[in-house]
Amino acid sequence: MTINLDLKDKRLLYELDYNSRQSSLRIAKKIGLSPEVVNYRIKRLEKENIIKQYQIIANLSALNILQFKICLSFQHLNSKKLNDIIDKLKKINSIKWIVSCKGNWELIISLETDSIENMNQLKNNVIALFENHIRDKAISILVEAQNYNRDYLVKDTSTLERSRIIMKQSKKYETNKIDLAILKSLAENSKKSIVEIAKDLNQTVRIINYRIKQLEKKKIILGYKIAINYEKLGIKLFKTFIYLDNQSKEKINLLIKYLEQNKNLIHHVKVLGNWDLEPEFEVYSEREFDKILEDIKDKFSDIVKKIETITILKEHKFVYL
Repeated sequence: MTINLDLKDKRLLYELDYNSRQSSLRIAKKIGLSPEVVNYRIKRLEKENIIKQYQIIANLSALNILQFKICLSFQHLNSKKLNDIIDKLKKINSIKWIVSCKGNWELIISLETDSIENMNQLKNNVIALFENHIRDKAISILVEAQNYNRDYLVKDTSTLERSRIIMKQSKKYETNKIDLAILKSLAENSKKSIVEIAKDLNQTVRIINYRIKQLEKKKIILGYKIAINYEKLGIKLFKTFIYLDNQSKEKINLLIKYLEQNKNLIHHVKVLGNWDLEPEFEVYSEREFDKILEDIKDKFSDIVKKIETITILKEHKFVYL
């Protein structure tokens, strides 16, 4: 059942998506409510499973992490067998995102590793689980990626930074065990307090607070956001695969800047693979998405060779780190 949110709830979701660790007092001042009411609304959104998870946004490149996707379509595979395989995939730590889809692909699996050699081994391990049930497959390796605020939720977003870079060629940082443990803890729940993290890791509050500030200063931690329940909000998530022709850097940059201005864009990914770009959009209807596609094709017909699309039907697993 779709739940209709009022303007205050939408603004609250937007603020939590912009920074899920900001205090209720700070959010209250921004949206014109008391901290008590903000806390009440957050708990209600959690109880109704509209807020599914509080997440961290980490700079994968700085952590020397390689991310890649395996896109699959199937043959002779029933739903029970597929669900059994998905349950096995969910237990693999290297797998960060698993989604069922409608369109060119039926399942997308996103994995993280630290080398091309391990990437190949992980790919083979995943493929082996499906035996002879794969009809078609494709691999894309993430080159650059950005996460965008959910601007479509609210009207006034002019004062906030639009995007955060997840992956781009950048300086690599050596992280110690405490740093990695902090990142893992925040990946599970980005709202977890410093006191809670300190207790879980058997460290002092002072050390945890200092380490988090250093991770933010070095831009290893880029921000904190939320995962939302698309179905309950009547939101559809579309992933596109854009094949480019006549690939001049100038024209590609113009296309990317155009995409970034779209309030429904939530991820933009540049990849090595059969296609070149993988922008993702959250919209309220297929008609809205069709208009976005039509506009891209009209404005960039000289470089866009083909656009394939999928609808994300169900997220089986999603962690940022």
